[in-house]
Amino acid sequence: MNTGIAILAILRESWLTLRAEKLFKLVLGLNMLVIVAYLSVGFDDTGVSLFFGLTHVDSEYIRSGTPFARTLYLGIYSAFIVNLWLAWAASILALISTSSIFPSFLKEGAVELVMSRPTGRTTIFFVKYIGGLLFVAVQVGIFTLGAFIAAGWRVDVWDPAIFLAIPLVTLFYSYLFCVNVLVGVITRSTLTALLATLLFWFSTFSIHNTDKILTENVIRFQTSATRAEKRVAELEAERDAATAAGQTKEAEDASHWLQGPQQKAEQAQAAVDQLLPWETVMGLIQAIMPETDRTIGLLHRMLERDADLSMQDLMSGRAFEKDEDHVVPDEMEAAQIEMVDRENEVPGWWIISKSVVFEFIILGIALWIFRRRDF
Repeated sequence: MNTGIAILAILRESWLTLRAEKLFKLVLGLNMLVIVAYLSVGFDDTGVSLFFGLTHVDSEYIRSGTPFARTLYLGIYSAFIVNLWLAWAASILALISTSSIFPSFLKEGAVELVMSRPTGRTTIFFVKYIGGLLFVAVQVGIFTLGAFIAAGWRVDVWDPAIFLAIPLVTLFYSYLFCVNVLVGVITRSTLTALLATLLFWFSTFSIHNTDKILTENVIRFQTSATRAEKRVAELEAERDAATAAGQTKEAEDASHWLQGPQQKAEQAQAAVDQLLPWETVMGLIQAIMPETDRTIGLLHRMLERDADLSMQDLMSGRAFEKDEDHVVPDEMEAAQIEMVDRENEVPGWWIISKSVVFEFIILGIALWIFRRRDF
């Protein structure tokens, strides 16, 4: 009983400390502004209205009641607002606010007061950790409620999957916060913990994007080699047919045109052979890192689960193509399409489980240091 009261007291103390932070109120206010801006986008029979009708964009496709409007509106939320605001700007502000939790707690005087309560060090550690995550969970919860109401009002989509942003963004933040806690426990420095976490975040972002770029280029060159080899086979068949028919000039022409595709196939295959070892190395590094980008991407995937169109279709223009206008995409576009398909095929359980394992390892080290430190 006394332990439970002590835990609630520590959690309440953490919450009150976070709520008193000026940045908490700043982020809350900015969340409201972003939601109002999102809510200001509307659709009518002629196109899209912005800023509650102050400006209007006529569109033949993106109109009220069309699947284009639904995909665009939900895509703005999951692919842009969540990615750019919640998973970047708001997370940086949250890190600034929460980086002081453990360094401040470990200062002389504060830690002795808490240790005097009938609560074990492990419990105190995790209660403090959960208290830090409250900053993000509460902010995202308020934001997501606004987005849910906006989507229902504007495009008549009352999809509970919108609320997946709360656990997913909190999980994403926890991958960073565990590193922040570890450095904070070791150094007792708020600034060092913040800078180390930002450096770690930049590293995960760089590793993920380097791996993505390498894979995309491997796919592009493989596609180029396959297409060139197909063209080589066609020209060889033309040459052999012309030779068999005694058409000397046609056979010579086919042999002449063979040189270009053959050279292209050889160059593309050589590029693939050079990139594959690097792709393997980056893939191994990526395998042990938390999936920050992909965790957020699960929200976008869920919101598009039953849609006939994707945000990628709208952005690439494929959604507006008619059957007779369809053209074969070039190597770069084909690689981008395949990359999106591959990302969507990565199981959600794998993305989250491997990231949580990383988090538990980091927290385990931080807890071990916390338990052994003399206060």
